Amino acid sequence: MALLNWGVEHSVGIPAMDDEHRELYEAINELHTAVLRGEEQSLAAQLLAEVVNRTRAHFSSEEEILRATNYPELAAHCLKHQSLIEEIEELVARFEDGDVALNDQSLKFLRYWFNEHIQNDDLSYSAWLKVHGVR
Repeated sequence: MALLNWGVEHSVGIPAMDDEHRELYEAINELHTAVLRGEEQSLAAQLLAEVVNRTRAHFSSEEEILRATNYPELAAHCLKHQSLIEEIEELVARFEDGDVALNDQSLKFLRYWFNEHIQNDDLSYSAWLKVHGVR
């Protein structure tokens, strides 16, 4: 069972951003599946690093587009991105130190965070970007 399920309710209406969001969902689901199957910790660590890298790349491209259009809520949006990065980095550090195992429970915050962030924060910039010519 997938941790995250992409649906039209997650679409911000900007194809490039929707594609990145779908790719993040896929990376998170791949990690989740590996963890549930009991794959080796080295594979889980590699997949977790991939989630972190894709998240950073997506946030960077999203913030660049928002900056280019002078999105009025950019600073607050960036703070939310930073908060998630810090949470993921804390999970990575605790995992690497052996303080936490990757399991269904430890990954659930990703489902909550990404669903909430896309539906509450990212959807709010959709109209702004469209008005400013981003397609």
